[in-house]
Amino acid sequence: MTPLTRILPLLLGLGLAACSSQEPVAPANPLPEIDNAFETRVLWSASVGDGVGSYYSQLRPAVDGARLFAASRDGVLAAYDRASGERLWRTRLDKLEINENQRSPRISGGLTAAYGNLYFGSENGIVYAVSQADGELLWTRDVPGEVLAAPAVDEGKVVVHTSAGNLVALDSTSGEQQWLLRNEQPSLTLRSMSTPVTAGGAVLYGRADGRLGIALLANGQPVRDTRIASPRGATELERMVDVAARPVILGDILFAIAYNGQLTAHQLISGQELWKRQYQGSRDLSTDGRLLYISDSRGHLFAVEARSGSEVWSNTELENRRLTAPAVFGDYLVVGDGEGYLYWLDRQSGEIRSLQRIDSAGLYAAPLAAGDTLYVQSRSGDLVAIGQP
Repeated sequence: MTPLTRILPLLLGLGLAACSSQEPVAPANPLPEIDNAFETRVLWSASVGDGVGSYYSQLRPAVDGARLFAASRDGVLAAYDRASGERLWRTRLDKLEINENQRSPRISGGLTAAYGNLYFGSENGIVYAVSQADGELLWTRDVPGEVLAAPAVDEGKVVVHTSAGNLVALDSTSGEQQWLLRNEQPSLTLRSMSTPVTAGGAVLYGRADGRLGIALLANGQPVRDTRIASPRGATELERMVDVAARPVILGDILFAIAYNGQLTAHQLISGQELWKRQYQGSRDLSTDGRLLYISDSRGHLFAVEARSGSEVWSNTELENRRLTAPAVFGDYLVVGDGEGYLYWLDRQSGEIRSLQRIDSAGLYAAPLAAGDTLYVQSRSGDLVAIGQP
């Protein structure tokens, strides 16, 4: 298999458009023939700028209280009433002086709502803080590298993980840099960064070298790094072991998955390995507290028991359909694909119970489950609120 043959499925898996009239190297499975067990209810819909287009993006809405916040790559930021969909305010970041010399703000890091503000970053290496109340820009800060993932916000700090492998902590009120932790990057990495998480005064983040790093939130001092995957293979592409999915913490157990690697469970405090299984991917894991749900690099879906690592079910019907990360919503696991279809799977069996098309432009980010409503943002910027079946 040539390097080009290997890289095309990777690009498709990351949701990048391939401009070619030829048959894809890894063709997607056809749309499953499903007799819908139910029809979902669209509660409201809205449009957020031009969305993200065909660009790679981890941009995703955020919920805080009764409001939903969403953004587009070109700098439109808006707040909506979660129940009615009424737009409460709208801000154009591309019209601000900070972006006057840029073709686009290129917002790409997902939104994080905290302390009454919104925090997010861009491919231009800028972190933004915006008031939730009215969309007023509070501060911006340049950081070394693109911000492709949502920040972690805790203890008065905004922690971003940049494409250069840097972990940067900013003061949540002023934007002043508090500390910087540098990590060496392999020569070839996914265009995807792990969203950091905080727990017990520490920040945890996946690295492109196949490790999960832990640093003190107070000062950035490294505490420990844990090997999730080891590079193997003859080519740089085969040796990619990015831990690009957000770490998951359940009680005192830490779960992580690596591209070209494996799914592991470790004791959070000691780092002791509890189990590891041969699953690999770069999409975020989802959990209901008992099971871990995986959307792997081939578009296969799995449910794995968190305590033992035993596989409960698998579903391969959506192979190479460029799946989003999954979301737990009521009795269902919900996942989108690159053609804009949304699939509802029975959480206990993995059977597809229903499907619907949201937007032919495609879906790229995991649906957001909040209370009894599911929020979906498409590549074209359509924002759809769906009620429980």
